[in-house]
Amino acid sequence: MANIYIGKKTIISSDSVDLPYSADIPFEDLKKGNPENWLKNIEKINESTVRITGADDKTLQDYFSKHLNYLEAAGGLVQNPRHQILFIFRHQKWDLPKGKPENKETLEQTALREVEEECGISGLTILKLLPSTWHIYKLNNQEYAIKRSYWYHMSSKNWEKIKVQIEEDITDARWLDIPISDKILDNAFLSIKELVLEFQQNLM
Repeated sequence: MANIYIGKKTIISSDSVDLPYSADIPFEDLKKGNPENWLKNIEKINESTVRITGADDKTLQDYFSKHLNYLEAAGGLVQNPRHQILFIFRHQKWDLPKGKPENKETLEQTALREVEEECGISGLTILKLLPSTWHIYKLNNQEYAIKRSYWYHMSSKNWEKIKVQIEEDITDARWLDIPISDKILDNAFLSIKELVLEFQQNLM
């Protein structure tokens, strides 16, 4: 997946433009200004999607990764033997367990550790790497950061008892049937919604 999310807005790229769009921004214009100022401005745009023209996905990802604070995280889309997906509830949003690498661990090790720590389940096996998600947000010092989250499709053998990591502000965790209901996905981060919808579509 190549969309970049900032709040409730989606930033997409386009090499060529067939039809003009009210929120089109040429990549060359973006490069001339300060990306921090540009991001502040797009947060005020009424359109939910902003299209950067004249750039492909990787060019746009590389640009923001170079000019903003770049962070990485890893997590899991975990299924149990009933094929349900594990969701957590944190900061009033449905999410998937994930976190930042620690002590030079690999992304795979990070993803496994975060799922175990945040949900208290074990017997995890990584099945495959899923598409990454990208989102931009403000750090505590109000500077913008772009985070690339690596996702792994996992299975769990010891899944019956969930123990949420309260110190990480997780207040609930549930195994949910596929397809995940709109009620859940509409109260999830856009990047999570995109990841889950694409995963479900590939199962069909």
